[in-house]
Amino acid sequence: MKRHDFVEVVVAEADGRFHYRLPLSFGTKPLEAGVRLLVPFGRGWKVAYFIRTVEQPDVSSTKEVLAVLDETSLIGPSLFKQLLWISDYYFAPLGAVIKGALPQGIHAAPRRRFDLTERGREAKEERKTEVQQRLIEILLEEGPLTEPQLRKKIGKPPASPLLTLKKKGWIQERWEIDPAPVQKKYRRIISLKPPSPEIPSLVEGLEKRAPQQANLLKTLVSAGGALPAAAFEAPLRAPLKRLLEKGLLEQTDEVAHRLPRRGSGFGAKGEIVLNEAQRAAAEEMIAALEKGTFSPFLLRGVTGSGKTEVYLRVIEKALERKRGAILLVPEIALTAQLVARFHSRFGEAVALLHSGLSAGERYDEWRRIEKGEARLAIGVRSAIFAPLQEVGVIIVDEEHDTSYKQEEGVRYHARDLALVRGKESGAVVVLGSATPSFESFFNSQTGKYRPLHLPGRIDDRPLPAVHRVDLRDKGLWVRPFLTAPLISAIEKRLAASEQVLLFINRRGFSPSILCGDCGYLPHCVRCSVSLTFHKKIKSLVCHYCGFQIAPPTGCPECKGVRLIHLGVGAEQVEEEIRALFPKARLARMDRDTTRKKGSGDDILAAMARRDIDILIGTQMIAKGHDFPGVTLVGVLCADLSLHFPDFRSSERTFQILAQVAGRAGRGDRPGEVIIQTFQPEHEAILAAATQDYLGFFQREIVFREEIGYPPFSRLTLLLFSHRDETRVADRAEALSSLIRKSAPGRGVELLGPAPAPIVRLRGDYRYQILLKGKEQKKIAAVLKRAIRSWRTIGPKGVRLEVIVDPQNFV
Repeated sequence: MKRHDFVEVVVAEADGRFHYRLPLSFGTKPLEAGVRLLVPFGRGWKVAYFIRTVEQPDVSSTKEVLAVLDETSLIGPSLFKQLLWISDYYFAPLGAVIKGALPQGIHAAPRRRFDLTERGREAKEERKTEVQQRLIEILLEEGPLTEPQLRKKIGKPPASPLLTLKKKGWIQERWEIDPAPVQKKYRRIISLKPPSPEIPSLVEGLEKRAPQQANLLKTLVSAGGALPAAAFEAPLRAPLKRLLEKGLLEQTDEVAHRLPRRGSGFGAKGEIVLNEAQRAAAEEMIAALEKGTFSPFLLRGVTGSGKTEVYLRVIEKALERKRGAILLVPEIALTAQLVARFHSRFGEAVALLHSGLSAGERYDEWRRIEKGEARLAIGVRSAIFAPLQEVGVIIVDEEHDTSYKQEEGVRYHARDLALVRGKESGAVVVLGSATPSFESFFNSQTGKYRPLHLPGRIDDRPLPAVHRVDLRDKGLWVRPFLTAPLISAIEKRLAASEQVLLFINRRGFSPSILCGDCGYLPHCVRCSVSLTFHKKIKSLVCHYCGFQIAPPTGCPECKGVRLIHLGVGAEQVEEEIRALFPKARLARMDRDTTRKKGSGDDILAAMARRDIDILIGTQMIAKGHDFPGVTLVGVLCADLSLHFPDFRSSERTFQILAQVAGRAGRGDRPGEVIIQTFQPEHEAILAAATQDYLGFFQREIVFREEIGYPPFSRLTLLLFSHRDETRVADRAEALSSLIRKSAPGRGVELLGPAPAPIVRLRGDYRYQILLKGKEQKKIAAVLKRAIRSWRTIGPKGVRLEVIVDPQNFV
């Protein structure tokens, strides 16, 4: 690096790029993109990420970099290019993008340590304040101390007197980095000390007078000469101590990786022979892998068609060629069974990356990938940032799932990032689903992706028989949302020792409580939504902000006591099923029952062992699971997702119903699905009942084209929020005016501004604008110009979020 280079950096806490001067004392070694620097920022300092060197800074006076925190970048060049793309495409601050791509446990905190200078030691007669004098005395007595240590000793913030003392040259500061929140974990190893030829005679000499010591030595010999100290049970601690004292054993500490649970409790499958469709799909992907060029595929296969085995074969070939692999799944709940299967095939080459891990586990797994010890990363959307050096294949399972879209912070879509990273790496990218998103299927029809199809279930197993029950016929109701046909089917399956899944897409006991006299409905005080009643914790809960109150015993409006539970939730279904089938072994799986780490895995493992007869759950049970014992799936109310204010509501209803129906009949016995609905003739429900994806797509796509929505256009949602509703509305209108001035002739249509469907969330009022156009580049060009002008006018404080390719309009 040149002696007088300036550097351009970004920070996670602010948008924009900033220029600093690099001190000569930091040497001349070139910095790599992504290296962390410590820089003065505002009245404090920040950890920044190096982007590039610049010949001329954009300000007349630059501050100096305080410290270089890394010798090499934590982000490889290929991944860094992807992060640049994310920042540009999703209108996201680059610093936030980079920080989000790194594991939580790697972020270190800077601190200052102060010490007296020679001048400070000699300045005894100089005039000082009482605090300054006390600081000097403490440093004279105890030596260098950090700012928090000094604050603790003098009982008040020392920042101002420290600055004065520094200006006078009486103290000096040195920057240090606090250890990362996650530290290396060590384990104690016990090993044999004498040479191997001496061991038999030592054992023989100990067998009569100290048999436990002799057996302990034999154990170490059979284990190869060393074992972790934790392997020795309590009764062996005394003989172990004696052998250490004699010098026959030695103990050392070594770094131990925190390994997440590998899906224990799920039996490994034996050798599987691919059917013709599976083999053809795998061979086409492997051929593309061998060419080493970017090849995107859409693998569409009915539920139970064996997509996972195809994934295994392709990943196996990638690992054989010394290339890495990434497998994305939409839910943490899906990882346990999948990981068990992949771990049985690839062993410790598998690493897990998802938010269900502790910070330490996630850090260690990330490091194993970075070091090349693990070459297959499995996880939810953030696993797309796995630090693999050379990626050969990226698989996005259940690619249609909306959870691949990040809904807070940097709002990226992991499926789209898989394609971007695959293109950058020359990798095979496989998007797999029984019910692909319309955008992906459209791309496969127009040649953007290569389509592959698995038309039947493995071993020619039939799809389950599907029956629709009309909930409008109240004569069929036995309990709330439990009809006679469904109850009869459950009885039949339990009598045959088979398993049942009951799907209700709603948590809690009931959606809310209503006053039967005046119609009062309890609402959240911070969000414009009604509260959900949870019977177990005896609370009304907001599922958006977490606000809770005790349920009223009477109506606070009219003082009436006729309070009615509206609708039904998973908790209430569990209570009713327990009453109807007291001898059945029940479990419920939703966010409320899986908060504890590993609890979801435990439920699924029990289901796999057939320790559960009836599993009740929300979307967590609807996709990806393979339980051969499940022969009945009941959908309690298929209409819950049909009426969301979203043009994709029919598509998503079809997807969730087709997916949950596919959990039945995956073993030797045929399956049955009962769909309870108020709209049995709705096209989404009819298509799901027959697993007719193609017919549903062909009908629905005509509607999409008529209204000009994806896949025939691109969307960008602008979301404004602030405590003051008037200010939000005014600022939204101001930006919409600027966009209208820039949009003519560019093919960009503006809808709004208007209040968001949930107009108040977590105390903020929300307005939104929707931009629609054929090309995202044109939308972005118009928007960037308008936002630059918008930020220079009007009052500040209104938060603006730009959501490119939105999946949720609530």
